[in-house]
Amino acid sequence: MDLVKDLMTPNPFTVLPTANVGEAARLMDRRRVRHVPIADPDGRLVGLVSQRDLLRTAWQNSTGGDDESWRATPISNVMRTEIDTAQVHDTGAEAARLILSSRRSCLPVVDADGKLVGILTEADYVRRILRQN
Repeated sequence: MDLVKDLMTPNPFTVLPTANVGEAARLMDRRRVRHVPIADPDGRLVGLVSQRDLLRTAWQNSTGGDDESWRATPISNVMRTEIDTAQVHDTGAEAARLILSSRRSCLPVVDADGKLVGILTEADYVRRILRQN
Protein backbone atom coordinates (compact mmCIF):
# COMPACT_ATOMS: atom_id res chain seq x y z
CA MET A 1 0.00 0.00 0.00
CA ASP A 2 1.48 3.32 -1.12
CA LEU A 3 1.61 6.13 1.40
CA VAL A 4 1.46 9.81 0.53
CA LYS A 5 5.15 10.13 1.44
CA ASP A 6 5.96 7.60 -1.32
CA LEU A 7 3.98 9.48 -3.96
CA MET A 8 4.39 13.18 -3.17
CA THR A 9 6.92 15.66 -4.45
CA PRO A 10 8.86 16.63 -1.31
CA ASN A 11 9.91 20.15 -0.36
CA PRO A 12 7.90 22.05 -2.96
CA PHE A 13 8.78 25.64 -3.72
CA THR A 14 6.47 28.24 -2.22
CA VAL A 15 5.80 31.94 -2.30
CA LEU A 16 5.22 34.18 0.68
CA PRO A 17 1.80 35.76 1.28
CA THR A 18 3.45 39.14 0.57
CA ALA A 19 4.18 38.14 -3.05
CA ASN A 20 2.11 39.38 -5.95
CA VAL A 21 0.36 37.51 -8.75
CA GLY A 22 3.14 38.31 -11.22
CA GLU A 23 5.77 36.68 -9.03
CA ALA A 24 3.68 33.54 -8.64
CA ALA A 25 2.91 33.42 -12.38
CA ARG A 26 6.60 33.72 -13.30
CA LEU A 27 7.55 31.00 -10.83
CA MET A 28 4.83 28.66 -12.07
CA ASP A 29 5.86 29.26 -15.67
CA ARG A 30 9.56 28.74 -14.96
CA ARG A 31 8.92 25.55 -12.95
CA ARG A 32 6.21 24.36 -15.36
CA VAL A 33 3.66 23.66 -12.64
CA ARG A 34 -0.03 24.47 -12.18
CA HIS A 35 -0.07 25.08 -8.40
CA VAL A 36 1.97 27.00 -5.90
CA PRO A 37 1.55 26.72 -2.15
CA ILE A 38 1.66 29.92 -0.13
CA ALA A 39 3.61 29.54 3.12
CA ASP A 40 4.44 31.93 5.91
CA PRO A 41 8.11 32.59 6.82
CA ASP A 42 8.00 29.61 9.22
CA GLY A 43 6.93 27.26 6.41
CA ARG A 44 3.31 26.84 7.53
CA LEU A 45 0.80 26.51 4.71
CA VAL A 46 -1.52 29.54 4.55
CA GLY A 47 -2.90 29.28 1.02
CA LEU A 48 -2.76 27.76 -2.42
CA VAL A 49 -2.89 29.34 -5.87
CA SER A 50 -3.59 27.48 -9.07
CA GLN A 51 -3.06 28.41 -12.67
CA ARG A 52 -6.85 28.70 -12.92
CA ASP A 53 -6.86 31.27 -10.07
CA LEU A 54 -4.28 33.37 -11.91
CA LEU A 55 -6.19 33.19 -15.19
CA ARG A 56 -9.38 34.25 -13.40
CA THR A 57 -7.55 37.23 -11.87
CA ALA A 58 -6.17 38.27 -15.24
CA TRP A 59 -9.57 37.96 -16.88
CA GLN A 60 -11.43 39.85 -14.14
CA ASN A 61 -8.91 42.69 -14.27
CA SER A 62 -8.59 42.79 -18.03
CA THR A 63 -9.32 46.08 -19.72
CA GLY A 64 -9.31 44.53 -23.16
CA GLY A 65 -5.86 45.90 -23.98
CA ASP A 66 -2.32 44.99 -23.12
CA ASP A 67 -2.62 46.27 -19.55
CA GLU A 68 -0.95 43.78 -17.23
CA SER A 69 -1.44 45.73 -14.01
CA TRP A 70 -3.29 42.69 -12.65
CA ARG A 71 0.16 41.18 -12.03
CA ALA A 72 0.57 43.59 -9.10
CA THR A 73 -2.44 42.07 -7.31
CA PRO A 74 -1.35 40.71 -3.92
CA ILE A 75 -1.31 36.93 -3.91
CA SER A 76 -3.20 37.04 -0.62
CA ASN A 77 -6.18 38.48 -2.54
CA VAL A 78 -6.20 35.52 -4.93
CA MET A 79 -5.11 32.49 -2.90
CA ARG A 80 -7.52 29.95 -1.55
CA THR A 81 -7.26 29.57 2.21
CA GLU A 82 -9.69 26.69 2.70
CA ILE A 83 -7.49 23.89 1.49
CA ASP A 84 -7.76 20.15 1.75
CA THR A 85 -4.42 18.69 2.85
CA ALA A 86 -2.83 15.30 3.33
CA GLN A 87 -0.24 14.01 5.76
CA VAL A 88 2.72 11.78 4.91
CA HIS A 89 1.27 8.66 6.56
CA ASP A 90 -2.11 8.89 4.81
CA THR A 91 -2.61 6.20 2.21
CA GLY A 92 -2.39 7.08 -1.44
CA ALA A 93 -5.95 5.79 -1.86
CA GLU A 94 -7.27 8.14 0.87
CA ALA A 95 -5.52 11.08 -0.76
CA ALA A 96 -6.83 10.11 -4.21
CA ARG A 97 -10.39 9.99 -2.89
CA LEU A 98 -9.92 13.47 -1.39
CA ILE A 99 -8.53 14.84 -4.66
CA LEU A 100 -11.50 13.42 -6.56
CA SER A 101 -14.16 14.51 -4.08
CA SER A 102 -12.78 18.03 -3.76
CA ARG A 103 -12.44 18.34 -7.55
CA ARG A 104 -8.91 19.69 -7.13
CA SER A 105 -5.84 18.40 -8.84
CA CYS A 106 -3.43 18.64 -5.92
CA LEU A 107 -3.12 18.25 -2.18
CA PRO A 108 -0.50 20.05 -0.14
CA VAL A 109 1.10 17.68 2.35
CA VAL A 110 1.65 19.09 5.83
CA ASP A 111 3.09 17.83 9.10
CA ALA A 112 1.29 17.94 12.45
CA ASP A 113 2.29 21.61 12.90
CA GLY A 114 0.87 22.65 9.53
CA LYS A 115 4.29 23.01 7.92
CA LEU A 116 4.41 22.19 4.25
CA VAL A 117 6.49 19.08 3.54
CA GLY A 118 5.30 18.14 0.06
CA ILE A 119 2.66 18.37 -2.61
CA LEU A 120 0.70 15.54 -4.17
CA THR A 121 -0.65 16.06 -7.67
CA GLU A 122 -2.43 14.04 -10.29
CA ALA A 123 0.91 13.84 -12.11
CA ASP A 124 2.41 12.02 -9.11
CA TYR A 125 -0.18 9.27 -9.53
CA VAL A 126 0.56 9.04 -13.25
CA ARG A 127 4.30 8.75 -12.52
CA ARG A 128 3.59 5.94 -10.04
CA ILE A 129 1.55 4.02 -12.60
CA LEU A 130 4.30 4.41 -15.20
CA ARG A 131 6.94 3.15 -12.74
CA GLN A 132 4.84 0.06 -12.04
CA ASN A 133 4.55 -0.77 -15.72
